[in-house]
Amino acid sequence: MPPKRTKRVKIAPASVSESGFKNLPVLDHTFASSTTTASQGFLAIPNELVSQILSYYPEIKTIHILMNPTFIGNWKDAENYFVRFDVLRSLSQLCRLARDIYLPLLWERFQVCLTTNVEGQWFRSIGQTMERKSKGMLRNKYLWPYVKVVTVTLTRFQISKILPPFVKLLRALPNVHTLEIPHAHSAMTGALKQAFGGKTFPTIQRIILPTCAHEILRCCPEIREVTCNEDDGGRLIGALVQNGCKKLEVLRGVSPGPVLMKRFSAAGPPLRCISIANKYKEVIPMCGKFPSLRIIEIDYSEGVQIDVQSAKDSLRASAKYKPVKKGKKPRRESEDEDLSDSGLVDLYSDPRVIRLRKFLPRSPYYYNLSPEQFIPLEVKELPVEDSD
Repeated sequence: MPPKRTKRVKIAPASVSESGFKNLPVLDHTFASSTTTASQGFLAIPNELVSQILSYYPEIKTIHILMNPTFIGNWKDAENYFVRFDVLRSLSQLCRLARDIYLPLLWERFQVCLTTNVEGQWFRSIGQTMERKSKGMLRNKYLWPYVKVVTVTLTRFQISKILPPFVKLLRALPNVHTLEIPHAHSAMTGALKQAFGGKTFPTIQRIILPTCAHEILRCCPEIREVTCNEDDGGRLIGALVQNGCKKLEVLRGVSPGPVLMKRFSAAGPPLRCISIANKYKEVIPMCGKFPSLRIIEIDYSEGVQIDVQSAKDSLRASAKYKPVKKGKKPRRESEDEDLSDSGLVDLYSDPRVIRLRKFLPRSPYYYNLSPEQFIPLEVKELPVEDSD
C-alpha cells in the first residue's frame, strides 16, 4: 500500500500596513539563529565589506541636522537620500537570513525629514509621511527594538492630527537613544507643549533641536548631550534647569546670557564639554563655574581673532571653583563638608583643553548653507596648565 501524500499547509498572506511598510507583515518576527551564516554567495560577504559598500550611499549625518534645513536634502539632490533606505529594504527581503542581517540596519533610524517635493508644499509631504509612518510603526511592534535614532522635521501641517501618533510611537520605542530635529516651525511651541506635556522619554540621551522645540527637552530627564541648531538656545537652558540636568555632560550651540548661566550652574550639571561659537565669546568667561568642565570648544571661521586666553582662564577658574552653600550652616559642621546645594563636584580626571575648530564662513541665512560648512577644516587642542 503506497504511503499517504503529505498535505501542504497553506500559509495565509501576511497583512500589509500603510504605504512605506510594504512587504512587512504585521506579526511578531521570529529571528533565525544568530549562529546561522551563509557559506557562499552575497550573504557570505564579511560585515566590514558590507559596511564599506553601504557607506557609498548618501546617509543622513549630524552635519545635515546642524544646518537646520526645512528638510534634509533641500540644498540639492534630495532624492539621493532615499536610495540607501530602498537598497536595505530590498536586501532585507531576499531571504530569512538576509532579513535578520539587514532589517535592523533598515530600521536603525526612524526618519521623517525627506521629501522629493522640493519646490511645492514640502510641509504637506512631510506631515503626511509623519502620520503614515508613525501609525505604520505602531502596528509593527517587532520593529521597535531596532530603532536607535529618530530624525524628524516638525511642521504645522495638521499638527493636532499628526503629533499624537508620533508622540505615542516615541514613547513606545524601547531602545531609542538619539532624537534629531533638523527643523521645527517657530510658531508651534504651544502645540508641542500640548502634545508632549506630561510625557517622559527616559531612554533618550542625545538630542539636537532648535530653540523653539524646548518643550520636548523637558521630557528627557536622562539627557547627556544637547546641541542647539537654531537661535541662541536660551529656552533650552531653561528646560534643562527645570529638568535638573543631573546627567548633562555636553552642551553645544548655545549662547545664554549671564542670568541663565547663573541658573544653569546652580542646577549642578556634571558638564564636561561646552561648545561656543566665537561670535558669542562673551559666554566664555561664564564657564568658570562648572567644576567638572574639561573642554571648551570654540568654533570660528578663518581670519577671525580668537580669545584663547579668556577660555584658558575660565577652565582654570572651573578647576578652583567651590560654590558657597546656600543658607545658614550649623557651627558644628565643617565648612569643607559639602560644596553647595547645587551638588557641583569635579567628576573627571582627564586634562583640561581648549579645542579650536575652524570652519568655512557661513551665511546668516540657512537656505544658503551647505553641509561642507559644518565640517571642521582644522581641529587644534591646546592643553591648559595651572601655571600657564
